[in-house]
Amino acid sequence: MQPFRTMLFAADFSENSKEAFRMACSLAVENKTRLIVLHVVEPAWVAKTADDLGLGSVPTSETEGGHEFLKRRMGEVYAPNHPIDVEYRTNEGDAAEEILCMADEIGADLIVMGTHGRTGLRRLLAGSVATAVLRGAHCAVLALRSHDRPRDAKEIRVILHPTDSSDGSEAVLRVARSLARDLGAKLILLHVVPIAVFPIESAVPVDPQAYRDVMEAVRQHLDGPDLKYPVEARLGQGDAADEIRRMAREVGCDLIVMGTQGRTGLDRLLLGSVAESVLAKADCPVMVVKAPRRVPSTTSNRPADKKMITVF
Repeated sequence: MQPFRTMLFAADFSENSKEAFRMACSLAVENKTRLIVLHVVEPAWVAKTADDLGLGSVPTSETEGGHEFLKRRMGEVYAPNHPIDVEYRTNEGDAAEEILCMADEIGADLIVMGTHGRTGLRRLLAGSVATAVLRGAHCAVLALRSHDRPRDAKEIRVILHPTDSSDGSEAVLRVARSLARDLGAKLILLHVVPIAVFPIESAVPVDPQAYRDVMEAVRQHLDGPDLKYPVEARLGQGDAADEIRRMAREVGCDLIVMGTQGRTGLDRLLLGSVAESVLAKADCPVMVVKAPRRVPSTTSNRPADKKMITVF
């Protein structure tokens, strides 16, 4: 079953944003995925140059054309490369808050965004906004970090899934496997053993073989004839975020799929701070998956008592 039925894409017209949109389209399936493209206009912002959006001067809601003009431009810039259901929307306000509200409103399974815009609306997809969305979202978040030079669009061929093999990581594991199956990608599991922080004389010896046995059991459980490639399992040791990024480079990873919270004695691996650290420096897109949480429906799109939930 395709894991994502309703996707929200946060757009700011930057090159990073365009690349993120291509990634969103690669995860969308005709007649199965609904993709909403949202552009947030900050009320106080005024376009100063034709380069602000990379498209020439674009009016805000207070000037001629307003939101309708933006929607037309969104339709031109963010056009899918295969038949999928796409809707274009604009809102005004704080970028992170509007993205989170829209995600809840449409019941999004996945939010896709860049981590740094390069336009006059740079705050929309700046790292701080991506972090706020990551912390407050009730669904999975896929973010692409900007690079000094645009990267060539490519298919997702290798997926890296950092895991602590706990009960709490099962939901993330299912998403990683489903993506590997649906995209015909190789799935590589990674477990990072932390370096002991206690004095050597009192530390419990680490038995790498015990971790390898657990990972092999997980690998065998996941493997199956519906996957294009056999699942691989790897073991690392050290700082979780550093090891995840190092392994991603080593295996030529195209997508990292990870959670935000572990439930074992090694819960440092999938804590929110690790996910944020990986996202901030990763050379490939990072998808952060959270345990499903349903937000009570309301008649108002912007309830006054709306609360953000932060997961660490």
